[in-house]
Amino acid sequence: MPGALGKLRPAKVRSAIRRRWFERRMARVRLTELAGIVDLGSAYGGWLMPGAMLDSSWVCYSVGAGGDISFDRELIERYGMTVRGFDAVEAFVEQANAETSGEPRFSARHAAVAPRDGPLRMQLSHDPVSSSVSPAGLYLSDVYVEMQGRSLKSLMAEIGDERIDLLKIDIEGGEYELVPQLALADMGVRVFATQLHHVGSVAQARALVAGLRASGYEPVACRYAVKLTFVRRDLLDA
Repeated sequence: MPGALGKLRPAKVRSAIRRRWFERRMARVRLTELAGIVDLGSAYGGWLMPGAMLDSSWVCYSVGAGGDISFDRELIERYGMTVRGFDAVEAFVEQANAETSGEPRFSARHAAVAPRDGPLRMQLSHDPVSSSVSPAGLYLSDVYVEMQGRSLKSLMAEIGDERIDLLKIDIEGGEYELVPQLALADMGVRVFATQLHHVGSVAQARALVAGLRASGYEPVACRYAVKLTFVRRDLLDA
């Protein structure tokens, strides 16, 4: 055991240094100024949102809720929004549904959201107290499981939703493959938010932001740990 810990410690140090460097660089993303930004959720699970735009008629897909659904709950309690949560970890889904029992505007489904339907290799966390999984090698672990990946398009069809007004994605590094393939405007997305993880390089993260800008979405807020929020440009112009 001491030998195993000795091997792991340098890798953890390198990962921590890379993460801090990544977060400092990405915190400099140029933002479009927008009044009325609000912080919703806990210090750990919260996101910055354009509060004046949010509406009770909206449908939110909260992808990767994890063990903290404070953001989802505040969308419902403050704005009356319908929130559909998705997570690749079944225990998180069960916990979320238990916390919101009796709330008709919330539901959580066990789904590993991916670019396409089909088998998805997921890495288990190296942290023994964490249940998180990553499709992108985020963790210091060599233990993997296979899950069934689901595309947003197929989930929308299964549920019967014609649009997603607010889309939040936090999938432990999988954003670099997933986000560039999303046709956000075609899905009706008005506000898009994603967490960028240090499994990608600063260049990859900047390319993802540039791609969103090119598709008509402007970054308006950045929360700690590189949680970026984008608003569709035509809504800003209006």
